Amino acid sequence: MMTLFLNLRKEQKQYGERMDNFIPTMGLEVHAQVKSKSKIFCRCATDFSEKPNTNICPICMGFPGVMPSINEEVVKKAVKAGMALNCRINLRSGFARKNYFYPDLPKGYQITQFKVPVAENGFVILSNGKKIRIRRLHIEEDTGKMIHDQNEDTLIDFNRAGVPLIEIVTEPDFESSAEAVEYMNRIREILRYTEVSDANMEMGELRGEPNISVRRNMVDMLGTKTEIKNLNSLKAIEKGIDFEIERQSRLLKEGREVLSETMLYNEKKQEVIPMRKKESASEYRYFIEPDLPDLIIEEAFIESVKKEMPELPEEKRVRFIKQYNVSRIESEILSSEKSLADFFEEAIKNIKQTKRCVNFFIREIPAILNSKSIDSAELKFSASDFNELLREIDSESVNLNSAQIVLSEMSEGRGKAEEIIERMNLKQTNDDFKAMELIKEIIEENPKEVERYKKGEEKLFGVLVGLCMKKAKGSISPAAINKILKEMLK
Repeated sequence: MMTLFLNLRKEQKQYGERMDNFIPTMGLEVHAQVKSKSKIFCRCATDFSEKPNTNICPICMGFPGVMPSINEEVVKKAVKAGMALNCRINLRSGFARKNYFYPDLPKGYQITQFKVPVAENGFVILSNGKKIRIRRLHIEEDTGKMIHDQNEDTLIDFNRAGVPLIEIVTEPDFESSAEAVEYMNRIREILRYTEVSDANMEMGELRGEPNISVRRNMVDMLGTKTEIKNLNSLKAIEKGIDFEIERQSRLLKEGREVLSETMLYNEKKQEVIPMRKKESASEYRYFIEPDLPDLIIEEAFIESVKKEMPELPEEKRVRFIKQYNVSRIESEILSSEKSLADFFEEAIKNIKQTKRCVNFFIREIPAILNSKSIDSAELKFSASDFNELLREIDSESVNLNSAQIVLSEMSEGRGKAEEIIERMNLKQTNDDFKAMELIKEIIEENPKEVERYKKGEEKLFGVLVGLCMKKAKGSISPAAINKILKEMLK
């Protein structure tokens, strides 16, 4: 759920030491499944939960004589993604056939964009201020899914063939796996905020393919690059890049050649292994897709998409820092998921002691979400319910320790804040008479500590306050205990 935060300088230093001063240079290709009910060039559903090979038709299976037509919703979301990634939107782009033979490609070619993409020349800023340049963002179709069974047979499910994708290609601006992981997090946030993609990596909706080379120093030419295919978790991206950097560095150190290869990361064996020789663009024999016209995007269409753009993650972080007086890291946590940010803003409404309640939210809610592996929509209480608890904290009706107990009960679905406080007798009181009676008992039970305090051992005041609070069990506010205890010890 939460964004992964890494100390980039520390990571880069460690890589440098481990690689015996070889310098890595990387670009990243990101494939994201576009959120759409139908495929990109036909009306077949994109639902993967259906039985294998049921969401298919002559178009996505590449039968002779069929004619594809572009899904307008996919174009709209590609434009939206391009805008969110600071790209220039091309008013005219086109489709091409990428020709290669593989069992999961029913047509024998993939429809993609080659010469002119729908968007290009964008960027993403990392937390250390580094700009990662985006070369291009283009639309294409996905392939089928190959399934290897226990008998070493390969089965193919073509339900995924023709599912809409956007591919986001960066310049070779990464110098560590830490930067690549943070970039993937930024892309995932943006795609989810704009509702371009659900970007669930574990479901294959967001995949990263790093291109990696190493060299001795910055004045050398870039080394031979390899590509790691289909990394579908942040951990796989981190480990895959690190292993490949080490492999290339070891080869060069031993005086051996790095071959231009497509690699596969084996998570079980914790290694990268060659799959095949890396193809060049000419080997794919790209040519213009004859069955689709050029993609013409009008200015009015772009303006309509602009009006639908939400507040983006970075814009939200800047606002949270100003509006709620939170730190940069706190703003990162609060905005890591749009659903969490929306939940937070609803929960914090009409709260006076904003900082105190924000701190409670940041400390407690992400911890619950992480421990249960859920997002805020799956909590057993609403933002309005949580606001009720924050109002109890705000009015000092409960202290923070009691609020934790209440929240624990709420997270298990055992009622709302007010009824839990009542049931568990957790309500604080500013009743001076009740406080005086309790403090009087503590003074009588601890005569030695009281005597030492009166002789100048002021640190014992805190001990006596602690004893009072323990006895009160959250029923008396700390402020009331402090005030009355001081008066009674005079």
